[in-house]
Amino acid sequence: MVMVSINCITYNHEAYIAETIEGFLKQQTDFDIEILIHDDASTDRTAEIVREYERKYPEKFNVIYQTENQYSKGVFVSRLNEERATGKYVALCDGDDYWTDPHKLQKQVDYMEAHPDCTLCFHDAYVETDGQLHTGWHVIPWMPENRKLASPVARTYDAGELQLLGFIPTMSMMYKNGFLVEAPEWISKTPAPDASVKLYMASQGYAYYMPEVMSVYRYGVGGSATTLWNEGDVERDVKRHEDFIHFIDLFDTYTEGKYNEPLELSRISFEVGLHRLKQDYESLRSPRYERYIDRFIGMDRIRPYLMVKQPQVTEWLIKMRSRTLA
Repeated sequence: MVMVSINCITYNHEAYIAETIEGFLKQQTDFDIEILIHDDASTDRTAEIVREYERKYPEKFNVIYQTENQYSKGVFVSRLNEERATGKYVALCDGDDYWTDPHKLQKQVDYMEAHPDCTLCFHDAYVETDGQLHTGWHVIPWMPENRKLASPVARTYDAGELQLLGFIPTMSMMYKNGFLVEAPEWISKTPAPDASVKLYMASQGYAYYMPEVMSVYRYGVGGSATTLWNEGDVERDVKRHEDFIHFIDLFDTYTEGKYNEPLELSRISFEVGLHRLKQDYESLRSPRYERYIDRFIGMDRIRPYLMVKQPQVTEWLIKMRSRTLA
């Protein structure tokens, strides 16, 4: 009887996959786990490294080695991999991130077993860039507008609150098996599938946050979503914002307006970003976007205040800062 199925998607993670797998193998639990790896036709040595572990621990590994990249075909690879899961719970960890706490899975399972209504459990993580671990840089909160919903202590979140909390470490997520496989097709209609997964899972019950740091998020890895988002391709960034707004609308409809208030606040944030990308400063003056300021606390409110009240001045300041850094 498997309690936890580890869902690991990997592609060209030659430099990272061994540390990822070691984090799986170091887990100390009083239950069985299975390691489901989906290599999405890597062109480097990723598959070779995975095969070495599979030969060494054949009873723990269940691996798919694709010959054609499925992600590029629009396949929701995480769900494809998860269809094979036999565990009661599913734990996510992509091949470029890793776990640091050997008791991570045990802690999450203990809570979820004691609280059957909890459908998603997650925790904090440190950030690593270019091989350097930043213990002063936590994933939660990721952006200034997420600080209002961040918590220094354990707490529960509903789906609406989770949307305003923003990015949570994908490799921290554990949820009940079965939900993702049965999820509606629109769950893949977002630029960040993990963002839709967290909302969908939380909407089936509630999410529980553990403030402990039990994993590491590698930021800036080539080919990752966040790396692509930072390349400054305006046309692609516009589409990304539009896709996020569309997804929020889909989720709002699916949940019949249950989380309309926080979803509307999130929608406004993406609209502000969209207008900035299009340099549509006049639209930013709409009273609608004054609510954007409500997402911030303390000194963090200054920049969004200027962005809404004096958008052209804000753009000028950003350009001046960029020139200074260059």
